[in-house]
Amino acid sequence: MSLSERSHLDWKAEALWQDLTPLLPGISIEVLARTASTNTALLERVRSQAQQGTESRYGRRAHDMQPCLLVAEHQTHGRGRQGRAWLSSPGASLTFSLGLPLDLADWGGLSLAIGCAIAEALEPSSCLAAGQRPRLELKWPNDLWLDGRKLGGILIETVPAGEQRMVIIGVGLNIQALAGEPDTQPGATFNTGFASLSEFDATLDGPTVLARIAPAMARCLRDFPQGGFAAWTEAYARRDLTLGQPVSAGALEGIARGVAADGSLQVDTAQGLQSVSAGEVSLRLSTPPAAPATGR
Repeated sequence: MSLSERSHLDWKAEALWQDLTPLLPGISIEVLARTASTNTALLERVRSQAQQGTESRYGRRAHDMQPCLLVAEHQTHGRGRQGRAWLSSPGASLTFSLGLPLDLADWGGLSLAIGCAIAEALEPSSCLAAGQRPRLELKWPNDLWLDGRKLGGILIETVPAGEQRMVIIGVGLNIQALAGEPDTQPGATFNTGFASLSEFDATLDGPTVLARIAPAMARCLRDFPQGGFAAWTEAYARRDLTLGQPVSAGALEGIARGVAADGSLQVDTAQGLQSVSAGEVSLRLSTPPAAPATGR
């Protein structure tokens, strides 16, 4: 475990390490007050270790490919899918990356399963009344939404490391509304703005959210090589923001009909049912999603 001297939040890293170690043996937890991008930091670390065989700038052992959870209280150049920027500010956002060796024949649907694991950790389906729509939903292929607005995103990148392949899973979640930012930040779909977890539960802060979702992610990653996304299709369908909605994916337009066991989006078009892979295009909803009733 390693904590930056300038960290101003209590991340309870030792307790979290104890929770994660049985799931991901050998894991280390590091908290930085500030970095450009946690994904980039872990990617560079793996590349330098694999290519140079020398001790990395972060002080880890050469060729040490054990799991690592890297948290940044302030991420200055966060990246989303297809190079998009991700805004964050200290205390208002939770930004971290989890890196580990993972041997997968099929990577399809991993971001969807991770999204399900995060949503279930924060809003268990078992706590929802029969027929109640969850407030936390998932937009294919890597976004989490709350009450019809974007809450956060997942960025998965892989890098070869000798005989292994490392996967880096970056997560960014809004905890509080960004100071000085209006509800309609640039880039928000339909100009509906962004959501924050404080709207869901005002008691949540970054360390509390991390303590809930990191073990859920670890369990997902432990089980995914055996069952793949097929084991998550039912859970994903309950939170599928686009299901039955008009969507466009590049030049393709139609009605979203759910996600197949390989993680591909099924779109009902004038030419028939088409499969869309996550790496091909960005998905857009043609009409704004309705927010579920919250009782407030």
